[in-house]
Amino acid sequence: MIRIRPYIASDEKQVLSWCDSEDTFYKWTAGTLGAYPITPDKFAKMSDMMRFTAIDGDDAVGFFTTRNPNGATDELRMGYVLVDPNRRSAGVGKAMLRLGLWFAFELYQATRVTLVVFEDNVSARACYAAIGFAQTGKRETYVIDGEERHCLELGVTRPA
Repeated sequence: MIRIRPYIASDEKQVLSWCDSEDTFYKWTAGTLGAYPITPDKFAKMSDMMRFTAIDGDDAVGFFTTRNPNGATDELRMGYVLVDPNRRSAGVGKAMLRLGLWFAFELYQATRVTLVVFEDNVSARACYAAIGFAQTGKRETYVIDGEERHCLELGVTRPA
């Protein structure tokens, strides 16, 4: 059974091991943490965000962050979503993010949760859509290795 808990420092080695390729690194970070590969120093740049680790039993199986975009208190932005490569396509991402939405809506009392995903990341887009995220009409562009990469903003509002 997947659960989430606040990230703890001892999770770092496991989480960073999942970022085992340049493609995974850029899908995970959109280049916001610098160039590949991931390092503990780059990862530490996330320390001002609310970080969560998904666990199954005692094993870490996923990671994501939340933050308040533009200081908004009624909205959370999820990001840096990453699942253990050995657990992908097994429902871990959906379960983890459903729990993240529960945190956002029930505990944090957010009215809206957003995230961004690369347009060409078909599997991630399907995961997000399956738990209720829909396109907001906003787009973001990141430059990675001199190439523009386009992301779609997805959002979900608090259920009535």
